[in-house]
This record gives sequence, structure tokens and C-alpha cells, in this order.
Amino acid sequence: CFILVFCPRPPDIANAVNDIPSSITTFHAGYSIQYTCLTGFVGNGTTTSECAFLGQWTFATLKCIPIDCGPPGVLRDGFLSGERFDYPNIIAFFCNDGFELVGKHTTRACQENGLWSGSMPVCQKKSCGAPPLVMHGEIIQPDRTTNDTVQYTCEDGYHLQGSSILKCLAGEWQPKSPVCEPITCKDPQTDFNGYVELLSNQNLSQYSIDSIVKFHCPNNLTLKGSRVSKCHVNGSWIPNIPNCEEPISCSIPFLPATARYVNHDPSMKIMKDGSRLEYVCGHLRYRRRVFCRHGKTFPRIPKCYVGCRVHNNEVLFSKRFYRHKEIIEYICKNNSSSPFNNETIRCINGTLSKQPTCRKIPSMCTVPHTLFLRNIATTTIPAGTLFQMGTSFSYTCSQDFQPVNESGMVECLEDGRLSHHARCVPKSCEEHPPSINNGRTIFHSTMHSSIARYRCFPGYRFEYHNLTTVTCQYGLWLPKELPKCLPIFCPNPGPLEHGTIYVVLNDERISSVPTRSEFRSYIPTVNHGRTIEFECDLGYGLQGPTGLTCVHGRWLPAERPSCVRESHIQPNIVFTG
Repeated sequence: CFILVFCPRPPDIANAVNDIPSSITTFHAGYSIQYTCLTGFVGNGTTTSECAFLGQWTFATLKCIPIDCGPPGVLRDGFLSGERFDYPNIIAFFCNDGFELVGKHTTRACQENGLWSGSMPVCQKKSCGAPPLVMHGEIIQPDRTTNDTVQYTCEDGYHLQGSSILKCLAGEWQPKSPVCEPITCKDPQTDFNGYVELLSNQNLSQYSIDSIVKFHCPNNLTLKGSRVSKCHVNGSWIPNIPNCEEPISCSIPFLPATARYVNHDPSMKIMKDGSRLEYVCGHLRYRRRVFCRHGKTFPRIPKCYVGCRVHNNEVLFSKRFYRHKEIIEYICKNNSSSPFNNETIRCINGTLSKQPTCRKIPSMCTVPHTLFLRNIATTTIPAGTLFQMGTSFSYTCSQDFQPVNESGMVECLEDGRLSHHARCVPKSCEEHPPSINNGRTIFHSTMHSSIARYRCFPGYRFEYHNLTTVTCQYGLWLPKELPKCLPIFCPNPGPLEHGTIYVVLNDERISSVPTRSEFRSYIPTVNHGRTIEFECDLGYGLQGPTGLTCVHGRWLPAERPSCVRESHIQPNIVFTG
């Protein structure tokens, strides 16, 4: 025998259905069923379950999960709501501030086929429309889209009240549109302590641009500033509003006894503000000035300072006139004396602060102050220093100069005098002047400023007549370009008709007796000193000099000879027998 085993109704699986017919209500052992996921879901696991002999259904591992549609897309300048992108969730789209949604669908659903319904919308900038108009104003930038701006400016004669820039924000122009109001100037009477006269024909209660006013002060006050002012386009009075002030003047200051005013009436005791007076001190021609500014004179007390003219038989001053407060520089004339204690003396308003004094120094010499030693570069003993009898100091000269004596040594003699005064003279030329070809040099000295002259040998002459000398200048013979002696030639004497020309040769190396050779007609020139001789053909006689000599470019004598046919007269022969 056997026992019939039955199972209860099988369990449900989420988002799935089984294949049990509706007519079956009991389930015996061995009965099996099949699970299937609903549309829009996908399964994972075993899909069958069977009624076991113990009266229980075998476990079906099937799980049905929603189909994932993936992200719906990116919405620029916007955002979406909803965090799940699987079936059957719905996503809604929204735009950022200043943008609006454009498209057929504002939502999209994840469908059972794994696709999103509809199409992606688009966020576009909201238009603010035309910017508001401003009376007496104009728009510089008329853009109308979100985050764009417009700028307003007012016509001449108006100024802007409010923000000059509006911005398109969320479809609205923000902030509130400005207003162009007429430009006016402040009532000048409020800042002026006199009477204001309106010159232009306008209402006094409001001063518009180009209004002109004139200012008047009471009789006892003086106008300080411009008498007329105009309302400028920036709302200010130009020139600035003046003031009525008490008249300002200065008392004319007293001058020192040595000074006097120039072109001034002595009866006048007051000078106007802003004016000036000129005065001179003593015999000086330089004019000084006194100014009246804001009721005060500058300088407050005019002063005259006088310089000092100096003269003293015992001392030698560096100059004859010193200015006020200038230090007096001097040395003692006698070399056996020196300034007392090297004291400092100044010129104080025409008088020396102290009189210069010298003290005797037995058997001592003083190195002269470099102020009196021109062109001296250095001394082995500082200037103004005392040195003993029998000792000496040396000195060097600046460039292009040399000591007056060759050693450059100055000795202190027994009587306190220097062996000689240290002095620098221009350098002499160490060498004789340079020699030239075909000439000789004539000079008497190589000292500075000495001139050497050149002479060309006979038969030569200078290339340039203005360049015949050189001069010793600070150790150099200048100019460096030396004169040139060029040979002097005589022209070809030309042919001697019916004769021959010979040139005389005086060459002792060949013969002590002068020789001659026939002159070649193709030779263009003849040297200085050369002699030519003429000889006529047979039957011709020579008339004129027998020869010519080339002397400094000319043939001498100047007469040109010629060959003349000789005429023979038959002699009378007497025969006797």
C-alpha cells in the first residue's frame, strides 16, 4: 500500500508568474511547475519547482530584476530628478535659472524593452525681451539673452541716476532701469559771500548747463578769484566760485643803511599783495627782490651782504675779492715765514674775521701751495709743509709738461729761500727734427714752440709750399706729415734743324773729363743742372749760344740757337809770275 502525498500551493516569486492552470487546486507528489519573469524583467537562476514526497516544493532560485535602460543623456544648462534608471522608473527634466525647457517631453520612462520613452529636451536661455527705454538716454549694447548686459548713457546735459548697466537674469532685466536727469549746478549764492548776477536769461531757481553768472563784492571787500563763472557739463562752476576778502597788503620793510629801493616812491609805505619791490646793496648792480604774499613780506628783513677786497704787503692771496662767508686763502710772501697756526679766516659782510699774520721760521723753507703751482702733479713733501735747510723736495709735472730744471729737485738754501721756484714748462722735444729726402733741416732749438725749417737741395722743390716747417709742441714735432722735396725738370728742348744736340755727362766715376752723347728726342724731361750742346751739320753755322743748362726748370740762357747755311765768297786770287 502507499500514501498519497500533497503539497500546498507553490510560493510566489516577485515579478514572475507560474504555469499552473486555474483548474488545478491540489498538487500531488511529483507535480512540477515553471516560473517566468514578467515583461520588463530579466531572470537569473532555476525556473522550475517540484512537489517532493515530503510534501514540500523544491526551492526555485529564480530572481526577476528590472531591465536597466542606462543614463538617459546629458542635459546642458539643466538637471534631472530621479536616481534609478531601470524599469519602470520615470525621470523628470528641469533647467537652471535663466533657461527654459524646449521639447515635446519633460519626462522620460524606462520601458520594458530597455529603451527610454520620448526624446531628450533642450535647455535654452530665456529671452528678456527688449531692454527698457530711458528718456534722454541711449543703449550702448542691446543684447537680450541671459547673462548678457546692456549699458546706458545719457545725452549731453543729463546725468545718470541708478545703475548704468542692466543684466538679463532669469528672463528679466536687473536691476531697475536708470533715469537720465538734467545736469544742473549748485546755486552759487550758497557758497559766495557777495552778490550773484545771472547773465544768461534763465530761471534763478535752477542753474542749467551754460548758465553764466557774475560775482560782485561789497565796497569794503576785494574779489579773490574769477569775476565770471559758467556752469560746466560736469555740474561744476568753472572757474571756481570766488571769495570776497578783506584787502591784503604788506608794510614795506626797512632796508639796511647801505641799500636802497629801485623805482620806488619813498612816500609809499604799503605794497599790494602779490606785488614786489627791487633793491640794490651799496655799489653792487645786482638787484634783489622783496615779495608781498598773503600779507607777509619775503624775505621778512632784507639783508645786504658785502664781499671783501683784500690787500696785504706780507701775504699773497689766491684772489683779490672774496664773497660773504668765503674762506680766505693766502700764503706768506717771505719764504722764511708761514701763516700763523694755519688759522681759518673768512669774509664776514665786507670785513675779514681776522687779519692774516705770518710768523718767522729760521732756516726753514715752505713747499709752495699747489694753488700757485700750475701743472704740477705731485710733490714728495705735501704743499705748505716746512722742510729744513739743506734738504730738498722733488716734484713731477702733469702730462705734456716737465720740470723747469732737469732733476725736478728744489733745495732749501741757507737764507730760507728756495733754490728755484718749482715750475712746470711744456715738454721739449727729445730728438732733433726728422730729416727729409733731397733736403736739409735748419733749427736752433728743440724746446717747446721751436720751429724747424726745411730747404730743398738744388734741383728740387717742395711738393706743397705751405708745408715747409715743423714745430715742437709738448715733446712732439708736428705736424707728423713732413715736407717732400720733388725733383725739378726742364722740358724736352725740341729738335735742332740741320744740327745735332748732345748732352754733357759729368760722371767722375767714369772719367774725369766730361763726355757727351747724342740727346735722344724721345726723352720728355731733363734734370736740373744738366747741360746740352748744339752742333750744326756740315755747311751750316751756329747762331746763338753753343749750349743750354737746365736751371730750376728753365733752360738758360733763354735764347734758342739755330743752324744757318753758310755762304762762301770766291776769293780774288792774283797770280804773279
